[in-house]
Amino acid sequence: MKAPTLAPCLGVRDTRATVDFYEKLGFTALPAGDDPDDDLRILLFKDEFALMVHRDEQLREWLPVLKNTPVGAFGMFYLAVDDFDAYVERIRPLVTVQKDVMELGGRKLFYFSDLNGYVIGVNQLTG
Repeated sequence: MKAPTLAPCLGVRDTRATVDFYEKLGFTALPAGDDPDDDLRILLFKDEFALMVHRDEQLREWLPVLKNTPVGAFGMFYLAVDDFDAYVERIRPLVTVQKDVMELGGRKLFYFSDLNGYVIGVNQLTG
């Protein structure tokens, strides 16, 4: 797995519940290291790095500057998929829709939030 240039690491309330949620959406979770007490997980999408999730308490301990930052902080992430329509149809019953399918500049977009309040925008993967 090639490490990305920018690797998002999201603070989450419950790592196991978050991993379960993303696995239902087609992601695969891996432990980030050998420390059994570390609750950091790497999430892959189609065998490529997508993001990391880390229990909020551990992340705030690791970086005290984050101690007052709420889970689900302002911002969003984009997920590019091979078959937009099929993927949206599959995940729609599993997610909280924030903005239904729309077209902008010839591209379809769909926005949902995960169980921690992070907003994910789905778009068609382009070559």
